[in-house]
Amino acid sequence: MSEKIALLLDSCSDAPSFLDKREYVRIIPLLIHWDGKTLRDRIDIQPKEFYKRIKKGDDLPKTSSPKSGDILEKIRDLKEAGYQKIIAITISSGLSVTFNQIKIAAEQEKSVEIAVIDSKSIGIGSGLFAAYADDLIQKGFDFDEIVKRLEKSVPTSKIFFYIPTLKYLKAGGRIGRVAGIVGSALHIKPIISCDPQGIYYTAAKVRSEKKAVDKMLELVGQAAEGHQDFRFGLAQGDNPELLKYTYDKIKKLYPDKIIYQGDVSPALGVHTGPGLIGIGIHIDK
Repeated sequence: MSEKIALLLDSCSDAPSFLDKREYVRIIPLLIHWDGKTLRDRIDIQPKEFYKRIKKGDDLPKTSSPKSGDILEKIRDLKEAGYQKIIAITISSGLSVTFNQIKIAAEQEKSVEIAVIDSKSIGIGSGLFAAYADDLIQKGFDFDEIVKRLEKSVPTSKIFFYIPTLKYLKAGGRIGRVAGIVGSALHIKPIISCDPQGIYYTAAKVRSEKKAVDKMLELVGQAAEGHQDFRFGLAQGDNPELLKYTYDKIKKLYPDKIIYQGDVSPALGVHTGPGLIGIGIHIDK
């Protein structure tokens, strides 16, 4: 590689698990406040335990952005490892202050060149940017070119996800423009996406899980139309059967494309609850 480039991610960017093994990747945990304890996302609590607990219906947890000290610690750790250029990828600034927190921390560390990318997405949608950046690093692209390509791909890349209930979005105050949906009385379920500002909106309404998958595949197909280079990511919040169903369908439609699979982080699951299925598409050209 021509440059030593590192990646800095937040834990709600549900990046593919192989990135955990990259020596140049650091993940900053968001925080979950539950039953008087503060838990670091994906460190003190893992998805399996989280969904088991939240299904009990006890007091709902709350979340907060990473601590400034935790962000600076990760940056300095990368600096000590010899990385002078860092690409930080975050979930949408329209949904979390995490982007601003990391940007402020990056400005404090003037001895390291840090580009902070606002994915305008969330979960696996944001995680796909990390997978793409890793691909470019592995291929030897320089820092400026990687940043340029990431920023160029923000408007065209999409995330769509289905959730069985709006209960958790309402409780967490993240419901945004989704609030206008009629809701459970008519058994209508939303497919949610992020608009150009990275804020939730209702992309479609369906009446069943299987119809939700079909509609999401239709929507990512529309996003992919006219493009050649793209990759998919699938995420589930304690819904492995529907994840497999979704994977089989998308693999049949796009047999030659990369399809990552993973779990929704606990800190994101606080706002979406169990049952989520998400499909992200990252388009690089």
